Amino acid sequence: MVSGTEGAGHESRRVLWLSYLSGAFGLAMFTQGNFLVALRARELGATLDVIGLIIGAGSLAAAISSVPSGALIDRLGPRRTFIIGTAATSLASLLYVFATDYRWFLALQPLLGIARGVGWVSSQSYISSIGTAKERPKLTGRFSFFSNLGQMAGPVLAGAAAELVGLRWAMLVPAVYAVCFTFLGLRMKDIRTRDHDATPAAHGAGVRSAMQLVAIRGIQVALLLTFARLWITNIYSTFLPVFLVDGGMEPALVGTIIATSGLVAALMAPTTGFWTRFGSQQTVAVLGLACGAAALVLTPHVAVVPIVFLVPTLIGIGVGLSLPLLISIVTTAAPAHKRGVALGLRDMVNQSAATIAPVVVGPLITALGMALGFTTGGVVGGALLVAARLTHTLDRREQAAGR
Repeated sequence: MVSGTEGAGHESRRVLWLSYLSGAFGLAMFTQGNFLVALRARELGATLDVIGLIIGAGSLAAAISSVPSGALIDRLGPRRTFIIGTAATSLASLLYVFATDYRWFLALQPLLGIARGVGWVSSQSYISSIGTAKERPKLTGRFSFFSNLGQMAGPVLAGAAAELVGLRWAMLVPAVYAVCFTFLGLRMKDIRTRDHDATPAAHGAGVRSAMQLVAIRGIQVALLLTFARLWITNIYSTFLPVFLVDGGMEPALVGTIIATSGLVAALMAPTTGFWTRFGSQQTVAVLGLACGAAALVLTPHVAVVPIVFLVPTLIGIGVGLSLPLLISIVTTAAPAHKRGVALGLRDMVNQSAATIAPVVVGPLITALGMALGFTTGGVVGGALLVAARLTHTLDRREQAAGR
């Protein structure tokens, strides 16, 4: 068990580095998965609204399974579930190679969504089980650095593979990528916090525990910010590639543009501790995500190289700052023995936003055009950030009155 990082020996350093590297799984799988599935479905004749339904199907299945997955993590431990999730993700990605009709994607997306969600939440649970609450923002910042490197590398690898072997065989990229993390998981060490060991995880699917957590004001703020974050980034990652490819750009160039957000996010994540010196974690997350909301509004007006790189830059600022802060906020607000359920609850909101965004925005773009679709997405994201800010202000007032 590693409950802190001070004075850590060689074994503890190995645990830390493996936990940081595990962060490169989740966002990479989401970005390269959405990138390839959307373009492959388009190649097979799917319309934009159908692409939205396909992407949304995976997110809906992941949303429904998130809290039970979190409860499973609390019982089995994050290492075991990380291995299970990454292996299942590899298998689900491989199945896309054999699908020659986009309608099969509606069946495969739920499998992929559940599997990669389990792996992603498990990696977050693992890093948040290391160190103290005071150390957590620093550790999650480093974890997020690798998460965003993965987000950057994912679409680059997928775009290059699509250029070389076509979109169908490019689906081998996420399959191989995921299985590499299965082997990484086998090298990780089972780890629990003292508080977790002292209080057994709740039995069942974790629904009652999730309902109790929702009553905590700090959790409410984290969930609002989480919904805003995934709303913004899912619209960006799903529809920007299609928009740019339909506009005449090559997939490899589009992959590079999408990957820029991962590069910016990777650079921003380690600076999270610095920015929190000037405001609360919640405030910094709101301001960062406001950049992402602005990016959606700007998208239809800057879709020309090199100006188009402004969009992923703004998205990357929001992603880089918000991910480590949200992991820290939600796991600090939740009891240690419910950490998996809390992260599962956050992932449920993640997936709900990822389900709703393409289903709503896809038909809107189809009916009214790109400008209105992206603008509406940005305005809705901004409204969610205002709600999160107001909830945080109310929380601080309640805490002050309680004293």
